[in-house]
Amino acid sequence: MANVKKKLKKIGRQIWELFKASIPASLMYFCAGTILMMITMKGDVVTWDGKKLAWTLVCILAAMGYDALVTYAQGGNAYEMLVSGNMKRNSAYTAGGELKISSHKYAKEYRTWKGFAVGAFMGLFPLLTGIIFGANQAAIDGILLTGEGSISKGLAVVMIICFLLSGWSILPFYYMNAGGAGINYFVTCLFALIPIAVTGAMYIVGAYGRRNKTIKAQELADRAAQAEAKKEKKINYGGLPGTKPKKRK
Repeated sequence: MANVKKKLKKIGRQIWELFKASIPASLMYFCAGTILMMITMKGDVVTWDGKKLAWTLVCILAAMGYDALVTYAQGGNAYEMLVSGNMKRNSAYTAGGELKISSHKYAKEYRTWKGFAVGAFMGLFPLLTGIIFGANQAAIDGILLTGEGSISKGLAVVMIICFLLSGWSILPFYYMNAGGAGINYFVTCLFALIPIAVTGAMYIVGAYGRRNKTIKAQELADRAAQAEAKKEKKINYGGLPGTKPKKRK
């Protein structure tokens, strides 16, 4: 029972660290949705045009770019944490006692799958948004196309929240359906793959980038040490008479 609790606690820490890692980039995706809604929902007529398409691309690319930068740094930090963890484990194996590193946390160590798991937390919002809109498509599109029908206050509030948190994934299709496109909202669930792919890839790239940087720095340090060792050492005799050897002719 004690082992089970220990494992569950370990899993809980992993999930908590993954969730915390997803927060910075998630906020940028939220901002992208909010900004897109504020810009494109001006006026009474709901239409889809080139201007809305341009703003949609700008918001999505900005969110993806910020996600890539944040995750790249997280991958590098996770690699450093993995190095610290390896040092602790090696010391326990070779010296019989584990090295104490206060900054080390096992749950923050690099693993290839962690970037995709962090992206999955971000992908929950476009996924849930697509499911909610898809399940209520008849009511939503009925109001958009004919102005007839009604939706509950609860659904209206949920729709606004979805626009704010994941407008970048749902608003383009909402506008296109207002023009009679008839696109199934469940298709927008595929947008959940964007943060998963970006975060997963950049997490790995960031870790390997930090690894290569560390290796290069170590190589430069080794070369400098070798060059210093090859230098002729000058002996300081202090200027005392008879202490400096005579040069051979």
